[in-house]
Amino acid sequence: MEKKDTYRKKKRIRSAVIILLALSMYLPFIAIASALGSPEANEYTSLFYPTQDTFIDHTTPTHKYYNETMLQISNGFGNNSTGWERDTLISFDVSILPTYAQVSTATLYLYYYDYDTTDPFNRILSVHQITQTGINLSNVTWNTRPTSTQHNISYARIPATFGWISWNVTSELQRIINNPTMNQGWQISDKNPWRHPDIPIIKFKSNETQTVYKPYLEISYTIPLIVSTNGPYETYCNIPLEFNGTIIDGGTPPYSWHWDFGDSVISSEKTTYYAYTKAGTYTILLTVSDSTGTSATATTTATIKENLTEPQLSIQHPKNGFYINNKKIMPLQRQIIIGPIEIIANAASNHPIIKVKFLIDNTLQATDTEAPYQFSWNQKTCWGKHTIKVIAVDSTDASAVEELTVWKIL
Repeated sequence: MEKKDTYRKKKRIRSAVIILLALSMYLPFIAIASALGSPEANEYTSLFYPTQDTFIDHTTPTHKYYNETMLQISNGFGNNSTGWERDTLISFDVSILPTYAQVSTATLYLYYYDYDTTDPFNRILSVHQITQTGINLSNVTWNTRPTSTQHNISYARIPATFGWISWNVTSELQRIINNPTMNQGWQISDKNPWRHPDIPIIKFKSNETQTVYKPYLEISYTIPLIVSTNGPYETYCNIPLEFNGTIIDGGTPPYSWHWDFGDSVISSEKTTYYAYTKAGTYTILLTVSDSTGTSATATTTATIKENLTEPQLSIQHPKNGFYINNKKIMPLQRQIIIGPIEIIANAASNHPIIKVKFLIDNTLQATDTEAPYQFSWNQKTCWGKHTIKVIAVDSTDASAVEELTVWKIL
């Protein structure tokens, strides 16, 4: 009995490892859902720490300060002289945020802990967008400093006491999220001419301190309701199509669904079937509303072809998605299946359909003689590519063939 239990335990462990390996191949498709949470909670606050930070000093134009535990800023205009400028350069990787995130607030924080020469109280420090691409801050010196915008995106004044200083970068963050190529980092400078001796040198903690005082970027954002029609669709006249709506992200359940099929016919089901009677290309509109009254729309097309004399056949399920135990987890551009799956086909002809055959890798698995035509593929398989083939035959012995390539395990 103990040997059997050990064998079963090892078998379950092997199965779990196989499933994890299969899922790891498609981790990019589910990363957003894992990182951002479920549609029930669509408000988030995230902290980001610098990927790089340093400062550049006009008085030491070839020196690199990348590994310093401090960041420095000072104005370049002294008493009838110039060349004293020091600027802080800093960058953050916020690529985890989806491009459809809506930023509520974004705040940059640096810890002001010391100064040299003159008290910088009330000096204005401005943030400027770095515009030069491909910059590695670890190699930057004053002589190789990147270009940046003349106008500032935010500014803050030095307080009378040491502590955190913050800059509002909300608008800038929204632009970066909408267009990630804009994220080259920021330059923080004292642009107002000092014109006296003893220019204030303002000091901040850098990321290299590895303490609670290192710089950080705090972003609060919401995820809007995003929906998908899982289209486009294509079939023949009088052959039902399966329309299946999906919540991609955001929103608060429960949801209400409204399909407009483009020919004055509507439906209020999440998943619905509809057969067009006339050939043509129809624009389909899906509107989803959540429990807070927020709505989102998505459009797609259905191309409907005239029936020919031979049978018309289409595989309705599975279709363009990631499935676990016959449940569609999310839409994809291919079919990924873990566990058993129900294969459903629609067939129609000017003559009665007498049988629909289901083959896996050209081996006959089942024959169905009545609609709905379907086959439960529950035979366990090793991970790999398989071909589903469906053959419909009518009473005149005319036939139609439809094939679908899938990746399946278990």
